[in-house]
Amino acid sequence: MLLKIYYYGHSVLRKHCKPIEEITDEIRQLALDMIETMDKTNGIGLAAPQVGHPIRMFVCRDYIFGEDGNWTLSEPKVYINPKLSSPSDRILTDTEGCLSFPKLRLEIDRPDGIIVEALDIHGNPFREEIEGYNARVRMHENDHINGVLFIDRIDANTRKKIDPLLREIKKKHS
Repeated sequence: MLLKIYYYGHSVLRKHCKPIEEITDEIRQLALDMIETMDKTNGIGLAAPQVGHPIRMFVCRDYIFGEDGNWTLSEPKVYINPKLSSPSDRILTDTEGCLSFPKLRLEIDRPDGIIVEALDIHGNPFREEIEGYNARVRMHENDHINGVLFIDRIDANTRKKIDPLLREIKKKHS
């Protein structure tokens, strides 16, 4: 089922989300609905608060880069109660967008790599060492479940420049 996306200005996007105590059928269905919503809206990741659920879960797909220079997307992955650790010392700047901020793309600094530990949709623990853009996606989505938005990672001058667009998003979607 396609879920409603909550946009900048909605209070759910600023909540520090609660851990999931038990992976129920409802949680599994929410994860599947989040994947469908992410795919139908051309997203690469989606966090539970973006669809109105202040819980510690996000979904994403990986970019898989081929030797020919083309890329495809992986099967979707579900991250329940993720913990990120060991960010790399190397910081990269790259463009990010967000489904909760239509038409806004910003240059964001993030570590080039990260370790992620989480539970999958069946409650099995897993650990990943991720680098590059796929690490960036995990960090962006993990920020969401901590009430942090990518606009919080920009400098004051950039923020001032995008303020009219932010006001427009709030007005249009409130």
